Amino acid sequence: MDNAIQVAPSDPWIRTTSPEQSIHLCKTSFYPHRLRLLGPSRNFGLIQRVTRVGPITVGDITYATDVALLGFDEIRASYHVNVPLKGGLESRHRGLEITSSPEVASIYRPDGEMTVTRWPAGTRNLTVKIDQFAVDRALESLVERPVDSPIPFEASLPLDGAAAQSWVRLLLMVQRQLDYPDAVIAHSVVSVPLVESLIHGFLLVADHPYRETLAAPAQPGRPAAVRNAMDIIEAGAHLPLSTSALARQCHVSVRTLQEGFRRHLGMSPMAYLRVVRLRRAHRDLCSADPAHSTVAAIAHRWGFTHLGRFAAAHKTTYDQTPMQALHAAR
Repeated sequence: MDNAIQVAPSDPWIRTTSPEQSIHLCKTSFYPHRLRLLGPSRNFGLIQRVTRVGPITVGDITYATDVALLGFDEIRASYHVNVPLKGGLESRHRGLEITSSPEVASIYRPDGEMTVTRWPAGTRNLTVKIDQFAVDRALESLVERPVDSPIPFEASLPLDGAAAQSWVRLLLMVQRQLDYPDAVIAHSVVSVPLVESLIHGFLLVADHPYRETLAAPAQPGRPAAVRNAMDIIEAGAHLPLSTSALARQCHVSVRTLQEGFRRHLGMSPMAYLRVVRLRRAHRDLCSADPAHSTVAAIAHRWGFTHLGRFAAAHKTTYDQTPMQALHAAR
């Protein structure tokens, strides 16, 4: 059938030639809308893959003919970012005409009109939806005070800087990893700090009234808070810990805790967590039976998703490869 949604086994991409089905797909993952064909209807087609990790939804979407997307709800519970990887988009938000391209992304607040007035055929767009509550709460924890909600982001996000490019690469990496059904990134031990990194990264690269506060030096960390965070990490290294969760439990701000770890330990809280997890992984390798355990299983148990980097860190720290540690136990 020409208009059927086509999904190949284990293929994350969805393809359809039906405008009605494309509307349903967008409504399911993002927002209700109306679709207007600006190009020949016989050429219509949609190809997309959509992944979700916690409060973040990422879509990689391309239309085969020029379209416009109209009638998005004026009140949404999320911030939205369009990052064209190829081509460009024309849109309107809160009365402002916006053009986005591989050099300049666009940011849309939860309130006000959001309309894509022209999505040219072949434009490949990275469509990012982030829950408003998660972003607002993250910013409040960073600046240590209540913030205006919704956050008044500037509509344009230049992508020529190293930080913005790094944020986009992290988005793409997370999406690619989630394509695999058994990916370690789906485990909360890995996904929770990754989600926090994506949201904090967004707050650091986007322009808003709190950006200067985020760039200012944080107050020195309290040794007691650092010790408490270290104790929490030691006791719960197997749990999906994040810097914001540690800061809440220690009753300090995220930036204060980060500065405390930097000043007293020379590393971030998440770097210390990796040190503890590496130590636990080494312990498990040395006590495991190589006939029934593998390096990969033990590494994944402690949140190490890249076996090459895990092996390098283990070799640097313990002067032996993980495989040598596993077989030395015999």
